[in-house]
Amino acid sequence: MARVATAVSAEDRAKWDARYAEGAYDERPHPSAFLRDCLEGGALPAPGRALDLACGAGRNAIYLAQNGWTVDAVDISPVALERARQRSGEGAQLAIHYLEQDLDAGFAGTGRYDLIVNIRYVNLPLLLHTLIDRLRPGGALLVEQHLAPTEGLEPTIVGPRNPAFRVAPGSLRHLARGLLVQRSRERLVREPDGTLAALAQLLAFASAAERDGCNCPTPAYDAPP
Repeated sequence: MARVATAVSAEDRAKWDARYAEGAYDERPHPSAFLRDCLEGGALPAPGRALDLACGAGRNAIYLAQNGWTVDAVDISPVALERARQRSGEGAQLAIHYLEQDLDAGFAGTGRYDLIVNIRYVNLPLLLHTLIDRLRPGGALLVEQHLAPTEGLEPTIVGPRNPAFRVAPGSLRHLARGLLVQRSRERLVREPDGTLAALAQLLAFASAAERDGCNCPTPAYDAPP
């Protein structure tokens, strides 16, 4: 596991280390349903190099590697990354490179990617600005974030209570301007554990060329909750 020398927040690292040491997200080994649907529906480019940001215990990185991708998986917590390494070592040898890095100042790695995945980590204006430049021509950006709910829904949905960790309606499409937006959804989603989440989901491409070669479904624009 490589450690990238960046300005790491010791407080954030300690917080996430403690949560993962206590077993946080043990019940969530499955990949994001949005990522799975895009991959299995033929909406993503052919397997190549992928970046999984705030990968946690590796559920999405492992899923991508199992489907032929070479993955750079990044997280602030060495405890989470060690759990991910253990999980990925339980099966066949997977092409995953784990990186310990604080993403609050953006992604500090090098190179370009065919797919960048950002699932429920919010640092969007800075992070997406740097990520778009990391996409190869035809590369895909897949983002899922907790959505700010409409009035009255707050007690019924899961996720962060601090509004700073949710995105406003329309913000993903706005931040992805300049990309070809293939899917943009803002909706209520039933999680695998039966809970209800308000989510904003985006799949966008760095150019139209790759989409023309995909078996991509018709874009879906769902009303916000």
